[in-house]
Amino acid sequence: MNAREIKIANINSWFALDYHGIVKFGEYETKQRRNTRFQLLAEGLKDLNADIIGIQEANKLPQYAKHLAQILAYDTLWKIENSGVRILGYGFPLNFIAGNVILARRGYGLKAIKTGRSARLSGKGIQTDYFSVHFSEMRSVMAAKINIDGHALMVLNTQLHYSLLEDQNWKTELENMGQKNEITPEGKQALLDQIQQGQKRTASEIQQLNQFIRNLSAKVNLPYILMGDFNTTVESEAMQKLITDLKLLDPYRIKNPMKKGYTWDPVINPNAGYDGSAFFADALTPKDSLRKLKALFDRRTPRRVDFVFLSHHFTSDMIKEAKLIFSRPLNDLFVSDHFGVLVVLKDLPSP
Repeated sequence: MNAREIKIANINSWFALDYHGIVKFGEYETKQRRNTRFQLLAEGLKDLNADIIGIQEANKLPQYAKHLAQILAYDTLWKIENSGVRILGYGFPLNFIAGNVILARRGYGLKAIKTGRSARLSGKGIQTDYFSVHFSEMRSVMAAKINIDGHALMVLNTQLHYSLLEDQNWKTELENMGQKNEITPEGKQALLDQIQQGQKRTASEIQQLNQFIRNLSAKVNLPYILMGDFNTTVESEAMQKLITDLKLLDPYRIKNPMKKGYTWDPVINPNAGYDGSAFFADALTPKDSLRKLKALFDRRTPRRVDFVFLSHHFTSDMIKEAKLIFSRPLNDLFVSDHFGVLVVLKDLPSP
């Protein structure tokens, strides 16, 4: 039995870029606002006093991870997912070296797992900390190991591809586009094909994640925490299979069976309106048809897409609490366009 609670926090920190541009991506906010959000996030995490923290959309790496770790006095690991064309940190886009971060209290011995420290889930090209050549999005999962009071654990962090989920809002808008002759029947079908391809990609990533965890668990048989921005809901077929195959526990749903738990909520969080705009960050250039549908979906459809899962080694009675974090403004500013998730454990699986 542990002498104290174990806290696990996860949040997509939002880099506030529009993915549009070659030399530099469009920015939705000023440098001052971005720095303010970072400071508010750091202060909030310090107040939470979590043992383990997962961050997605950390930008620019590795500076982001090192700075946050210094403020919190934690150890950190990071995995750059996307950075375009770059050598030794220099290249294009100028403002984009983004990925995932794991932080843990000093003394827990946070380290990357040598056998399978990370795995690519989708995308083509080369991506390392020192060199990258890719012209489209890549997605991956990172894996680390910690030891809390003699309890060895694996920690996995990921962010998956964002594809449109089944939703009447964008379907109705697509029909309206056709009726207004804004898109030809052929263009409509091509767009539907793109949407289907995106959905298949997300499902494939989840399948790859499933296999990676199974393979890793066969080599490193430890309890694990899987967290991240999955960009889809637990109702999807792929997520249902992942949860069933790995016998994952969903602490938020266990402790809050009647709550929606939306981590993307445009009704409450005004930051969701940036990606929800029909224009790129310059507020002048209109988005293409697919991005317009995604923007409509973002500004109209709340959903729970950020998770902290526990492996089958855990039991429900080990979970003390699970709740949303950063779901209210701090000093009149939301720290991200997502809300985070906090899981509090009162026990860990026996070593």
